[in-house]
Amino acid sequence: EEFKKGHVENSLNVPFLFFTPQGKEKNTKFVEQVALHYYKEDNIIVGCLSGVRSELASADLIAAGFKNVKNMEGGYTAWVENGLVVNKPQANDEL
Repeated sequence: EEFKKGHVENSLNVPFLFFTPQGKEKNTKFVEQVALHYYKEDNIIVGCLSGVRSELASADLIAAGFKNVKNMEGGYTAWVENGLVVNKPQANDEL
């Protein structure tokens, strides 16, 4: 749901964690889903709202053999605070 509220332009949403009524659950297919879109040699920047989950996700990708992974420190919040381009839903877009 965070992604739908706004995200970095041209980004791809592959959840590392799912938010459930029972709490947060790790996406056990995260690395597999990323591998559908990127080669292990590609440059990948991983982000989330604050940079904490993306740091964990980055570590999993590196452990899986992805070579050029960077965490977006401060996450989407820092991106917005620095006035960088974002995609946000329009008034008539579904949420």
